[in-house]
Amino acid sequence: MTALGLRHSWRASACGIFPPPLRRARRVTFSCVSRRIREIRLRRLQGQLGEVAYQITKVHFSNFQDPEPVWRPAVNIFQCDNSLRVCLELAGIDSEQVDVEVQPGRLLVRGYRNPPEPAIMKAHEPTASMRVLAMEINYGAFAREIPLPLDLELERIRTEWSDAMLWIVLPRRAHA
Repeated sequence: MTALGLRHSWRASACGIFPPPLRRARRVTFSCVSRRIREIRLRRLQGQLGEVAYQITKVHFSNFQDPEPVWRPAVNIFQCDNSLRVCLELAGIDSEQVDVEVQPGRLLVRGYRNPPEPAIMKAHEPTASMRVLAMEINYGAFAREIPLPLDLELERIRTEWSDAMLWIVLPRRAHA
C-alpha cells in the first residue's frame, strides 16, 4: 500500500497512477524496439511499392501490348499527272520497322515505333528516376490502310524517306 492507499499493480499503472518503474522502463524499451522494427518494415514495403509503381508506369508497357495496331500515322495523298504520291508521317521510326504492302485496290503500311525515352532510362542506371508528366507521342504497333484506284502500275512502286516522312510513289498506267 502507498500513502494514498493504492497498491502498485498493472491496473493502477494502466490508468496512469503511480506506474511501477520497472514496468515503465520495459514498456519504453519494447516500444522503441517495436517502433524501429515498424520503421524498417515500412521502408522495405515503401521500396517494394515504389518498384511495383515503376513497373506499372514505366514507359515500355511491354507486357501489356495489344496484338492489334495501337495508332494510325497521319497521311497526305497527292494525285499528280502520272502518279499517286502518298506521304506518311513516321518520325522516330527506322525503315527496317516499316512494312509496305501493295495490292490491287489497297496500300497497307504497318510497323512499330519504340517509345521515346530520355537517355537516362536507356542507360538503365539503377539510381535514375523519371516521372512522366505528359505522354502525347504515339508509339507501339501502327497500321494504315489506304484505298487505291485500280489504274496503278504496282510493279513500279518507289519509296523514299525524307525528313521523317515516308513517301510512296505509285505510277499510273498510261492510257492508250
